[in-house]
Amino acid sequence: MQLLRRKSSLSGSQRGGDAAKAAITRESTDVISSSSSSDDAGGNASSDGSPLPPSRCPGQCTQYGTCYEELGRCDCPLGRTGPDCSTLVPEPDLTRLCAAHGHTNVTCGRELEPAMCLNACNFRGRCVGGVCHCTPGFFGADCSLSLAAAPPPPGGGGAAAAAAAGGGSRLRLELLAGQNYTTRPSGPRIYVYELPPELNTYHNLDRLDRPLMYLIWQRLLSAGLRVADPAAADFFLVPIRVRMAYDSDRVVQVVSYIRSAWPHWNATGGGGRHVFVHTGDWGRDELSEDAQLLTRNATWLTHWGLARDHEFAGWKASHRPGRDVVLPLMLAASVISAYHLPRASPLHPAGPRPGRPTTLFFAGRICGSRARPATNGTFPNCPDVLGSEDAYSAATRQRAFFHHHGRPNWKVVTTSRTFAQDMATAKFCLAPSGGGQGKRSILAALMGCVPVPVTDGLMQPFEPELRWERFAVGVRERDLPVMHELLERLAPDQLAGFQGELPCAAQHLFWSSLYGSVWGEDGAYDAFETLVQVLRMRANYPNVAPEEYEFVDAAFAAFMACREPPPPAAAAAAGQRSLAASAAAGGGGAASLRPPPQRRRPAATAAAATALRAVAAASPPPPPAAAAAPAAPARQPLCSHSALPTPGAASCSRCVRRRGRLLNPGGTICCNTRDLAKCPRLWD
Repeated sequence: MQLLRRKSSLSGSQRGGDAAKAAITRESTDVISSSSSSDDAGGNASSDGSPLPPSRCPGQCTQYGTCYEELGRCDCPLGRTGPDCSTLVPEPDLTRLCAAHGHTNVTCGRELEPAMCLNACNFRGRCVGGVCHCTPGFFGADCSLSLAAAPPPPGGGGAAAAAAAGGGSRLRLELLAGQNYTTRPSGPRIYVYELPPELNTYHNLDRLDRPLMYLIWQRLLSAGLRVADPAAADFFLVPIRVRMAYDSDRVVQVVSYIRSAWPHWNATGGGGRHVFVHTGDWGRDELSEDAQLLTRNATWLTHWGLARDHEFAGWKASHRPGRDVVLPLMLAASVISAYHLPRASPLHPAGPRPGRPTTLFFAGRICGSRARPATNGTFPNCPDVLGSEDAYSAATRQRAFFHHHGRPNWKVVTTSRTFAQDMATAKFCLAPSGGGQGKRSILAALMGCVPVPVTDGLMQPFEPELRWERFAVGVRERDLPVMHELLERLAPDQLAGFQGELPCAAQHLFWSSLYGSVWGEDGAYDAFETLVQVLRMRANYPNVAPEEYEFVDAAFAAFMACREPPPPAAAAAAGQRSLAASAAAGGGGAASLRPPPQRRRPAATAAAATALRAVAAASPPPPPAAAAAPAAPARQPLCSHSALPTPGAASCSRCVRRRGRLLNPGGTICCNTRDLAKCPRLWD
């Protein structure tokens, strides 16, 4: 059994007319036709300096495009086509193609700054229209792959082995050659399919409203979770954008391509252990019947957690607990700023602690048609303009407004000019669904307000792995008329208990390592790491129900409580008990327990602070020691957006490569770190 430790130190840190069309064509010719260059590696040498073997791609592929050597596939930038990318797409096809992918003549086929491409092409290629044109010898969507020159180490670790398409020979691939890239021992190990760029990176990524899939894709590499060897993988990420119903065709197309190019889909029972990300409002329910059937064995990461049919609203079950995972929405920078979180976060150690005289707060749309709700005591209080009013929030907003608008010490309104202040001074915040999952349950936690979800059968982010009943008060739809009685019945110590759990819960619900710190958190328990832990448990205990995870894995229980994992001896004993419990539950007995390592407490985690104080009180007093100068604050591995003093944290404004929707290559945890293998590893 392998037990891990917290690292004691961190590694380094659209114009119209013929003229515009001609400009696009000239730019495509000027940019795409030239060979790529990089200051990280020579164009004619492998990672160890030896001459490159002949490319498996035809003609002049590496001059005009990138050769994906594993399959001998020439990947062309937008604006080029042909077996070796030597053919320019003619007009007017080029203009139509660029527009279809969200580009104008400003970005289509032009060389852009590196950070506008996935992981800045790892500085081993140029960013051309958002697609990496890699230096010869490197390939992949972010130029992170190359052919391994040395033989694999004993046991098959390290470099990757992948079957060559249509042949019996095997090519070994490696990630971030020359950077001493290592995988996280605790896993999970994730293989990422390298697809033709027209399937995932042709689109102008800076115009995506929800770029979460691409941000996760970047972060897998910097976190040491990505492997190049599919035989070593716990999961297989299918990196495609799925946002709307029409993206179903892309899902079907990509699965067909994967099945023809690699054996892993069929080898895992038809997509088992394959992971897709859906960032739409209704999750899997937005997929066509063909796409749902084709991916029935895959895991979907979505924002919509409806686990059973909702007859009143007419919604069909979409989420499958134990297979799929509900992800929290990633809050846009504009939302974070609108709620004054960088300047006045109630969770920040130096933030304000206002009183909370309001019992419950909600402000927002009530009627699906955006009509003003009636306040004359009649119900329905919304006109059924669209013929589907009940489908909007399952009418929970309408009923909550009907029963509680105007109640003393309650603020249930359609709009508020002091939204952030209202949320920061309320004990409870209503968190209904709307035209989708919504973000109020997340915002409430970040504002120190106890969330009140009210949609039957709708699982919240990371539920049931994250125990929402510990920091939120769920109200059944039938109890909405008496919600005031239920909330006011809670004793002060019960309310304090919910509020005391919010600092930890907020960390699990916010993508800190992608965005940066807001209230002093260091990202160790953020939404990305929480997803990683859930997938680790899926891999180690495939037949254990997710609500039981904390009972079979002590390290998972500690992580979800934002606490240090148990000491090595206790973890080893817990591991043996966990394996026995897994076997008894039909889990097959995981090969090893992979708990997170020892790590320091984030500054804003109240639950962890309480636990550490209890340990200190039970420990023998230390021997007398000479007085010493106060220790300097531990260096914070994650930069901060906060205007409040955050000791040890640099400002995220200094991240020189932070650009657009992709934010920082590798996630903001990698601020100003050029080699992603050297990004801070919060867990090792």
